[in-house]
Amino acid sequence: MIITESRPKRVLIASSHSLFGNGLQHLLEQRWGADVLIVGLVSTTEQAAEALREHEPDLVVVDYDDETLNRDEFLARFMEFKGTLRIVLLSLENDKDGAEAIIYDRRTMQAERIDDWMEMEIPVSNKDRE
Repeated sequence: MIITESRPKRVLIASSHSLFGNGLQHLLEQRWGADVLIVGLVSTTEQAAEALREHEPDLVVVDYDDETLNRDEFLARFMEFKGTLRIVLLSLENDKDGAEAIIYDRRTMQAERIDDWMEMEIPVSNKDRE
């Protein structure tokens, strides 16, 4: 019998607001325990780009409401990054439906699978229906 241990998901948090970054770190560690490893808390786009190269995280959570982070530049750096990576732009501003998150998922797949991926059902939010 071969037992393989999976490594923890590596998470980078980008926010200049310490309450956001530290709070999210605590929440993730409390909820996922040893299955998550926070590889960094960064507060600028430059620090985030450096951490992407250095730590190769599986997931990056970006404070969408943080005006000190240049989202356009950050997403441009995301497009340059090689490998599989997910980015969540998380807004803590609430409306009647609650807080929102924008998810970018970068992955590589075989060309013949693109048709299946394009036909995948995408959930529609209540806002989109109005």
